Amino acid sequence: MHTKRIFLLSVLCFLTAAIHANGAGASDGPGYDAATLDVALQRGLSEPGIPFQLQVNCIDQKGIRSMQMFSGGATVWNRRTQITLPAETRSALLETLVSHRFSGFKARYGGSERLEKTEAAARMTCRIHVEIADLKKSSVQLGGGEQSARLAGLATALLDETEKHAVNGVTPDNLQDALEKLNSGQLAPQVLQLRLVDLAEEGGSTTGSILQIRGGKMSHQAYSPGISVDSQVWNQLSPEQYPGLLAELQSAQLESLPGNLWSQDQKDFEIQVLGHKKLIIAKPFKRLHPGAEKAAQQRFNSLVRYLRALNN
Repeated sequence: MHTKRIFLLSVLCFLTAAIHANGAGASDGPGYDAATLDVALQRGLSEPGIPFQLQVNCIDQKGIRSMQMFSGGATVWNRRTQITLPAETRSALLETLVSHRFSGFKARYGGSERLEKTEAAARMTCRIHVEIADLKKSSVQLGGGEQSARLAGLATALLDETEKHAVNGVTPDNLQDALEKLNSGQLAPQVLQLRLVDLAEEGGSTTGSILQIRGGKMSHQAYSPGISVDSQVWNQLSPEQYPGLLAELQSAQLESLPGNLWSQDQKDFEIQVLGHKKLIIAKPFKRLHPGAEKAAQQRFNSLVRYLRALNN
């Protein structure tokens, strides 16, 4: 039983991470009636230029699988590999959604049983999320209660169609390799995720900002811990900003930077490209001397200054 619960928790962690990864603007949004969404999906079939994004995370007979397709065809497979889906596969995915009548699916199936205290609060086993034009719809399967064979079947069909292209995907070896592949164009800008929490204490209060880059978009929020945080507004990362950002990230030599650095103020920096992640926390650590790791601190501070300027 103990082993079973550990496995369940690990599965839930994977599904939660898969759902939130690469997720700029991935909230479910307001509901729409089935007819409205059906019209949008049909338009997507006849008008390839209509923005269409799809995310599927599911446990099926092949194990734990996930995909996220961005507008344009760049797709993350199992969080580690980028594949580029051709136009005919994009159409096939749309046709599958239409033929399975996804527009009529419930927002949630299952989840009615009482969970034990030692189990996760939400046992999600499958989720499909669609964004097309200005419409969004999600359908989620939770453990217990009603189990939807239709949702499971649709998820498997979408994942199987996508998996055909995984063999030709790009899987970077490490974070530096991922940045080089972003710079060369082998990886799409949408697979870069970055977050900087930049705080300073002044007059007895701590204020700062949160910068996030996901899915090729950037968000900046004013932030006062425990008091307030601005709502997120996402803007497209411009073609002028992107090369400079990549150059700064490569110049910082992120993989060689220690996870903890000394700083007068607090800065939490996290970057992820597909399966490779780096977290750096800089603050006035008592165990660190201000002059320690001087070269590393200079590279990190240079990157932070660039990211601050990116907001302006």
